[in-house]
Amino acid sequence: MRSRFHPPRWLRRLAIAGAIVVALLVVIRIVLDPVATHFTRKTLSETPGIRGDLRDVHVTVFPPGYQITRVKIVEHPGDDWKHPLFYAERVKVTVDWRELLHARLAARARIDEPKIVINNRGKQKKEEAKEKAPDLRRTLEHLLPGRLTRVEVRDGELLYRDLGAPRHPEIWVHDLELAVENIATRVALAHGRPVTLNASAKLGRSGDLTMFVSADPFAKKQDFAGEVSLRGWKVAELFDLIEPKTKLQTPEGTLDLFAEFKATGGLITGGVKPVLKNVEVRPTEDNFGNRLKAWIADEGLDLFSDRVPGRNAVVTVIPIKGRLDSPDIQLWPTVLGVVRNAFVEGISSGFTHLPPRTAEKQQGKVEQVKKALDKDQGPPKAQPTDGEKGGKT
Repeated sequence: MRSRFHPPRWLRRLAIAGAIVVALLVVIRIVLDPVATHFTRKTLSETPGIRGDLRDVHVTVFPPGYQITRVKIVEHPGDDWKHPLFYAERVKVTVDWRELLHARLAARARIDEPKIVINNRGKQKKEEAKEKAPDLRRTLEHLLPGRLTRVEVRDGELLYRDLGAPRHPEIWVHDLELAVENIATRVALAHGRPVTLNASAKLGRSGDLTMFVSADPFAKKQDFAGEVSLRGWKVAELFDLIEPKTKLQTPEGTLDLFAEFKATGGLITGGVKPVLKNVEVRPTEDNFGNRLKAWIADEGLDLFSDRVPGRNAVVTVIPIKGRLDSPDIQLWPTVLGVVRNAFVEGISSGFTHLPPRTAEKQQGKVEQVKKALDKDQGPPKAQPTDGEKGGKT
């Protein structure tokens, strides 16, 4: 007779346990996505001020992960689903299981094709205007200990509309590629490294925009540094911004802009250098006053040109200097404010070398303007703060 093979009891038990685990994983896999989709949609629908929807949620076990597809958020009340405030084709978060083995939470996030719309309605309630940004340092300390090692944005888009201004001017940033690294909720988890942000994008139809920022969100006083550059932005795209107030237009020419800034120990320094190339100014209304304003503006550009053959460029430097000692001042709103003001001042002003020098002593407004118009004086100088000696480069 042929003898049958009888596996050991422990092997049979192991096989049965394995089958049970596989069955449980299949059941979890089948049930997990609908449950996660339900609770995610419920959370979005109950969040004050917004309503949200999505196609589905996908949860993975190995590696641990969470993915939302086609998420859309609108302002509530209003619920204008055709014009959402935020849309993303995909939002994916992956947890590092190796860190979990050491009782640490570390994750990576990726956002594909996000579209963000910011509407400035101009007339806001006073209490809304005075509403302070959240304290990032305290917010992080109240979160669970963890670290986002990297957050990626791929092919993003940002549209800013000023609905309180004539013509409702827009600023459109697209083809955005962004990476933020080392976002930790505890000082120890940051491993002594700052948060860094790298970004590149297209501004309007012509401008190439890049940005780098490094910051310490746990510093007692504001501690950050960065640089921003814009190249080849056609000034004709500024028509809706400048025409309603000036009745002037700039149909020809380009703008380059370079900004550097650094804040440490409550003091911020740096400079903004805009370069206007081959800019032409024309009136939009045919009357003597507007023709005169256009002529003065055009002549001013010629007066401060660097006279390079084949190029008519205006080069200038605007100093960035001040103190950030207020205890209420917040990190990222401050960084964004510096970048915004750099663009506003860069578009509307002009000087020459980065970084700017500091004046020997405080200068009055008239003296500053007089020296700025004198080419032999060089670029305007930053004004020294109280107790600071000037003259440093």
